[in-house]
Amino acid sequence: MKTAVVYYTFDGNSEAAAKRLAQLLSADLYRIHAEKEPPHSGPGKYLLGGKMALSHETPVITMPEIHFRDYGRIVIIGPVWAGTYSPAIGSFLRNFPFTGKNVYLIGCSASGHGDAMFEEMKEKLKGNQVLGTLNLKNPGKNKAEMQKVVEFCRTTIL
Repeated sequence: MKTAVVYYTFDGNSEAAAKRLAQLLSADLYRIHAEKEPPHSGPGKYLLGGKMALSHETPVITMPEIHFRDYGRIVIIGPVWAGTYSPAIGSFLRNFPFTGKNVYLIGCSASGHGDAMFEEMKEKLKGNQVLGTLNLKNPGKNKAEMQKVVEFCRTTIL
């Protein structure tokens, strides 16, 4: 089954996990770019980022063209912001609808907790089967967390 890995990264953690997963699955990789982001450092990073996420802002995003009909399996990877998905992931879910796919969700955060985010995303992904979720704690900086990506691929996706 052909796989697309769709991801948004802010600090590089989601990108590290997405690239590793795409390599393991021989998947096509699609990066989401947001036109509007909070600052990458200082208090505004958390204050503005949290506000954007909690108010479910949907910034303009760009990404390579994706033809969902070509894929049976979609993996969505993104950061957890204030307990929910990032605004860029929200824009993707809103503006690029698809149905009838096997979907896997991966959340990257400093805490390693994204269960509430997954529940919100499942609501947006009705018409698809969400077959697995994975919480990662700073996978770009932690080899043990990257090993979880390998295990998730082996035990849940394949």
